[in-house]
Amino acid sequence: MGYDWLGPAMFGGALVLLSIGYPVAFSLGGVAILFAIVGVSLGIFDPIFLTAMPQRIFGIMGNYTLLAVPYFI
Repeated sequence: MGYDWLGPAMFGGALVLLSIGYPVAFSLGGVAILFAIVGVSLGIFDPIFLTAMPQRIFGIMGNYTLLAVPYFI
């Protein structure tokens, strides 16, 4: 059995959380963390990506071009 069901399940989980009234940031973040754990437990997602995530986030936060994007929206 393939893992093709993970994408639609993640989308459905996000839609369910958004439809019951959770804020967008918490809904998307919670679904992402939940499915990252599911992916690691099924062996289709390498846990080394989770350890590199804080470094990537702080790298993006230091990019001045991306910091200016919210001012134009």
